[in-house]
Amino acid sequence: DNVDLTIRKREHVFLLGPNGCGKTTLFKILTGQLEPLAGTHRIGANIQMGYYDQAQEELDDSKTALSEMYDAYPDLTQTQLRNALASFLFRGDDVFKQISMLSGGERAKIALLKLMLSGANFLLLDEPTNHLDISSREALENALLDYEGTMFIISHDRYFINKLATRICYMQDGGIDCYPGDYDYFLEKHA
Repeated sequence: DNVDLTIRKREHVFLLGPNGCGKTTLFKILTGQLEPLAGTHRIGANIQMGYYDQAQEELDDSKTALSEMYDAYPDLTQTQLRNALASFLFRGDDVFKQISMLSGGERAKIALLKLMLSGANFLLLDEPTNHLDISSREALENALLDYEGTMFIISHDRYFINKLATRICYMQDGGIDCYPGDYDYFLEKHA
């Protein structure tokens, strides 16, 4: 209820709030996976949205990491795909690991890499650092710092938020409040 939010080009907006307050539901409404019970939403012109679902349901367990990427991006060469996988720490024979045999963090890296290569200019990321080890988080942070599009991110990772946020929106029963800046500024003003 009472969510009034505008996200502008190249902003890095983080959506915070208690578990169960509706953050993921809002993302699913924005992606068209759910219909809103009331109200409206509008996606701007020329927006190509990419959605990272923390459940990674779009991955095919029967494929290898490399074949998952190749099937998603058949126009890229094997060298380009292997280089992209290497940037997310899949090197050597790791690219031939079966998706079904990957850890939660490895699955997350494949899903995030697919999203980063999609050409989307508006990323919705639902808990992207969950299941990632420190080196994987750093690879993700670096990729997102280089990303020139707009991001709307659900996260509880304070360090990650501080590194990337241009605005924090706090959702709770009764609405949403937004604060310019990073997590430290949010804590100072929200408390």
